[in-house]
Amino acid sequence: MPISEATRPASYPSPPPASPSPAPTSPDAGRLTKNRVYLNGALAAQAYLKRTRTAMCTHGQCRPGMLLEQLQLFSAQAFPPPFVKGFVDAIDAYVSMSLGGRDVDPQTWDVLAAIERRGYSQ
Repeated sequence: MPISEATRPASYPSPPPASPSPAPTSPDAGRLTKNRVYLNGALAAQAYLKRTRTAMCTHGQCRPGMLLEQLQLFSAQAFPPPFVKGFVDAIDAYVSMSLGGRDVDPQTWDVLAAIERRGYSQ
């Protein structure tokens, strides 16, 4: 006896209802994900912080001028301004969070979420 369409059970569960998205913290929040160059700069800052923290843990010291050298490298190799801005904004978010009393581990830090929370504009 064939099963009619009205009584046929679903072959898969229904998707859960969509949860409301969090409200943006500034007019610029949410627009950051559209500029890949900016975001690549932020991710480069996270990689820089990972390397620096690893060097500090391994050697117990940080050579003065490392950040300045990194920024000069970007200038010498003509990185686009949005990339450099993303890098600097990520470093600023990291320093601000650290100075605010949070122990931020660059290995697990969600740099893109931190930038969007801070509402940096490109």
